Amino acid sequence: MLMRKTVLFDLDGTLGDPKVGITACIQFALSELSIAAPSADDLTWCIGPPLHLSLDQLVGPRLGAQALRLYRQRFTQIG
Repeated sequence: MLMRKTVLFDLDGTLGDPKVGITACIQFALSELSIAAPSADDLTWCIGPPLHLSLDQLVGPRLGAQALRLYRQRFTQIG
């Protein structure tokens, strides 16, 4: 009989610290939109909630989708 084992990892702060990657990508997106980016410490509230909602709060709903595209651009290349 084949036995399968499943292992789950909670990567949202339990095994690794996502702060540097997430906040740097947000700062990049804001910078590309010519918006002054808060410090990494001031962006920690963005870790956890849906990213598009956090970006909407930071840049407004009109620029939210563009900010998300820019975030993903950097995250895909650098992380």
